Amino acid sequence: MTFKPNLLRWISCSRPGGKQGSSFTLTAGGKLDPWPPGVWIDGDGLSFKTNEAKGKFTVEIAADAPLGPHLVRFHNEDGASAPRCFVVGQLEEQLEKEPNDNPEKAQVVEKLPITVNGRFSKADDSDSFAVKLGPGQWLAAWIEGYVLDSPIDPILHLLDNQGTKVAFNHDGRRLDPQLSYKSEQGGTYILQAAAFAYPPKAEVRFTGGESAVYRLTVSSGPVARYAYPAAVQRGKKTPLHIFGWNLGKTGEAISHEFDASGLHRQASQVVVASPAAENYLCLPISDLAESLENEPNSPSDLAQPVSIPIAVNGRIHPAGDEDRFSFQAKKGDRFLFRVDSEKLGFPLDAVLKIEDPAGKELSRGDDTGRSPDPELNWTAPSDGRYVIAIGDLLQRGGSDYVYRIEMTQPRLDFKATVESHAFRVEAGKTSEIKVNVSRLNGFNDTLLVVASDLPEGISCTTGNVSAKGGEITVKLSATEDAKPASQPFRVLAIAPATENPQVRVATANLKGQNAAAGDLLINQTDKIWLTVIPKRPDAKEKAKTEAKTE
Repeated sequence: MTFKPNLLRWISCSRPGGKQGSSFTLTAGGKLDPWPPGVWIDGDGLSFKTNEAKGKFTVEIAADAPLGPHLVRFHNEDGASAPRCFVVGQLEEQLEKEPNDNPEKAQVVEKLPITVNGRFSKADDSDSFAVKLGPGQWLAAWIEGYVLDSPIDPILHLLDNQGTKVAFNHDGRRLDPQLSYKSEQGGTYILQAAAFAYPPKAEVRFTGGESAVYRLTVSSGPVARYAYPAAVQRGKKTPLHIFGWNLGKTGEAISHEFDASGLHRQASQVVVASPAAENYLCLPISDLAESLENEPNSPSDLAQPVSIPIAVNGRIHPAGDEDRFSFQAKKGDRFLFRVDSEKLGFPLDAVLKIEDPAGKELSRGDDTGRSPDPELNWTAPSDGRYVIAIGDLLQRGGSDYVYRIEMTQPRLDFKATVESHAFRVEAGKTSEIKVNVSRLNGFNDTLLVVASDLPEGISCTTGNVSAKGGEITVKLSATEDAKPASQPFRVLAIAPATENPQVRVATANLKGQNAAAGDLLINQTDKIWLTVIPKRPDAKEKAKTEAKTE
């Protein structure tokens, strides 16, 4: 008899997020047999309690639960679901209510700001919401759909009292729309949401289904859109300028100082919540010194001097602008220049150039893989002064054409990724884990791969990484009497040099093969799941047992 595990498949939930200090019932969709499953959450302040009714959970969010995205995973004795993203917010929330698929049936939004948890439930579905605005009042609205790993490419329309389309947005942040509009006359406006399938299908039409969930936030108050600089430096206080709508005296920007001195050394992003804005921003954390560009710096003779390593935050503004930075190098010095812009949700399609003092182009970089953010590895041909230039491919520009460029000299390093987010091993047997280890910039020290935080009765072989790196396999072994377990563990790549041992925690990709249009709210996890299964009798042993029973 072939054993068929009861693996969980969690594909959606009726509320992919909730407000701090709230509790509510959530309905999860997918294959959730047997019921109830166990629930694992990646942090404190958030709990999912199973109800008697299948697929129902009582969600409780503490008042001090960390804002932002969290991973939630269901598990049972046979395995675990893929982790899904659940967002903790600070605004009031409600559910989308059907029928609301045309302006005449629009769901009335009584009070702003609000976050609506919705679903495009069927093909050609659209959802309408009625919002009242006063004369001169700004409306800001945005959807989180793609970034939640929903299979959608959403759009937003805004219609006025006469049904005329006055605002539209498709791709504001990655594939998710972001819309703003100033009401001149005031009145009731209709906000319409719909989505195309992602990945795209041959038939172009609005999509829908059980997994097509989204979060729509609507506000007429102060809304933060982005921060400048676009990252905070670990261990430092960073003065930020936050831009958006209805902010401060100008309505466009406020100042906010963020203290990054207490951040965990492994944290890669942080939530910035200003009391002067209704929403929060998620910013990357940098270990480099963060600086700002100084205009004018477009001509080569006015290039801004920088000392590498450094991260510079700037804007391509106005259209056609180019920013230049000069640096000193010696023959044979190696440099890495990397731009983040599209990754951070900005419209810039950056191009990098390295020039000599006379303006002659020595090297050029455009897209990196599937990303429009460029990266350049470059070696100085001789001693001297050089210039790095950045601009937009199509000569566009604007106040929101923000970029952050890291200028470093490549350091010896390594990283590791795991092929899957979850593994299973049966008592008395083994299971293989494939790990891909990359040696970066000529790192050639001895590298080992091991597993840690394993349950009792489980051991792991040590993998030796070849000089070229690449894929290696380590084996988990369970003793004959290994107890059932279902828990996270970690896979480590270790450089065991006696003077300065280094450890990198391997991560599993959560984006999937089809998520090529930019980052999700959470792209990866280092909390790999392990299920230990009791030893199961084979067919002959089972037949003998049944014969004795008869």
